[in-house]
Amino acid sequence: MKPCFDLSSKSPIFVSFAATAFFFSTVGAQYAIGTGEAADLYQQHCMVCHGGELEGGLGSSLVDGKWIYGGSHLEIAQTIKGGLPDAGMEGFGSTLSAEQIRSLVIYVQEVAQMAALESLEEELRPASGVYQTEHHRFRLEALTEIEGVPWSLAFLPDGSMYVTERGGELYHFEAGVLNPVSGLPRVRARGQGGLMEVALHPNYSENGWVYLGYSHANHSGDGMTRVIRGKITDQRWGSEEVIYSAPKGSYISTTRHFGTRFVFKDGYLFFAIGDRGEKQDAQDLSKPNGKMHRVYDDGRVPEDNPFLGVEDALPTIWTYGHRNPQGMDLDPRTGELWSTEHGPRGGDETNLIKRGLNYGWPVITYGMNYNGTPITDKTEQAGMEQPAHFWTPSIAVCGIDFYEGDGFPAWKHDLLVSGMASQQLHRLVIEGSEVVSDEIILKNAGVIRDVESGPDGFIYLLLITDGQGRVCRLVPVD
Repeated sequence: MKPCFDLSSKSPIFVSFAATAFFFSTVGAQYAIGTGEAADLYQQHCMVCHGGELEGGLGSSLVDGKWIYGGSHLEIAQTIKGGLPDAGMEGFGSTLSAEQIRSLVIYVQEVAQMAALESLEEELRPASGVYQTEHHRFRLEALTEIEGVPWSLAFLPDGSMYVTERGGELYHFEAGVLNPVSGLPRVRARGQGGLMEVALHPNYSENGWVYLGYSHANHSGDGMTRVIRGKITDQRWGSEEVIYSAPKGSYISTTRHFGTRFVFKDGYLFFAIGDRGEKQDAQDLSKPNGKMHRVYDDGRVPEDNPFLGVEDALPTIWTYGHRNPQGMDLDPRTGELWSTEHGPRGGDETNLIKRGLNYGWPVITYGMNYNGTPITDKTEQAGMEQPAHFWTPSIAVCGIDFYEGDGFPAWKHDLLVSGMASQQLHRLVIEGSEVVSDEIILKNAGVIRDVESGPDGFIYLLLITDGQGRVCRLVPVD
C-alpha cells in the first residue's frame, strides 16, 4: 500500500494564535484564535501586563504552562475576578460580568493549548513515513478515494465495508473497488445534513439488516434526523423500514447539528440527535433534538424508557441536554455507553451516558460562542452531569471507537477519538468512569470524520484532505 500522503512539506497548522484559523465543519463557520469579543477583552484589560501574545511582560506568561496561582478554569476565573493584590494585579469582578470573565478564561486556555501544541507538531511528524507514539509505531496507508464528505464506515463479516458519503451515496468497498449502492432514499443534503451513519445489525449474518441515519425533509423542506433499516442485494437497497421518525411538528429549517451515531445493545438501538442549532430545545423533553434516544432494534419503544409516561415528554428519550453528539460506542469491558459531542468554541466533551440524566447544554458549558461572546458563566449545576473529559480549544470531535484488535496491543480497549478541525486522532485511557490520560497519536493527516477497529487488527479512518475524501488505515510496523 502507498502512504496516504507526504506530510514532510506541510507547514504546521498550529502557529501563533493570532494567525491560526480553525475551520469548523460542524458549524460551517470559521474563526481565528485571537479574534472576537474575548480577545478584545484581553487586549483591553490584560495585554499591557501579559503581552500581546500572552507571552508575559510586567505580568507572568500565560502560555508557558506555569501557573503560580493555579491553572484550572476555576482558579483562573478567581484570579481575574479578585486580582492578586500582593502581586500588583487588580481584580475585575466589578468591571466584568461573570459571563465575560468566563469567556476570558476560555480564551486564555485556548491560546495556552495552542502554544503547547506547537512543540507537539514536530514530535508527531513521521520519519520516513513512520509515526512514533508512546507505545507503538505505524504507517498511514491509503486504500481508496471518495468524492465528497465520507461520514461513516461499517465492516461486513467478510472484511469488506460500507461507507457513507454525506451527499447521499452509500458505497460497498471490497477488494480495492468502490461500488455505489442504488435505490437509497432521498436525503436532505444541506449544510451538515445528508447521509450520515451506517451500521449493521448485530445479527447481520442471519437477518441482513443495514441501518442508516440521515437528514429527512418534510413537505416544507425542513429537516430532522431519521433512522431506517433495509437489506442490500446485488448493490441495491430494498426492504426498507422506518425505525425512527421525529414528530411532524419538530422539523427545523436549520442545516446544522443532526448528531446521529448508532449503538446496539441487548436488543436496543441507541442513537443521537443534535440540538439542530436550537440550543434551548436540548432541555425540552417535548422536542427530539438535543437528545439521546433508545428504541428496540425494530423501532418499538421500550417499556422502561425513563420518560415514558411523563407529560409531554417524548417516550424514546434516554438522556437530554446534548449539543451535537457525533461519536458513540460501548466499552467492551463494562458494556457502558460512551459518547463524544461538539461543544461551541471550547468545551468538546466525552460523556458516560446513563439512563435519564441531563448533560447540561446550554445551561452549563465549558465553551463560548464562536465570536468570543459568552453563553453562560456556569460550568456546573446541581442535577446536571459533568463531562468525563473535555477539550479547550475544541478539536471538533466526531466518530469514536474502543480499540479491540491485536495489532496495537498497548492500546487494547482504549477509546480512539477523531478530531476534524484539529486533524487529530486521540487515544483516551479510561479506568472505570474516568478518563485518566489523553494521547494524540496522529496529527495533521487531514480532517478525521470516523475511526473503526478493523477485523485485521488495523485502525481504519475516514479522512478529508484538501477537499478529497479517503479511506485510510494505521498499520503497525513494530
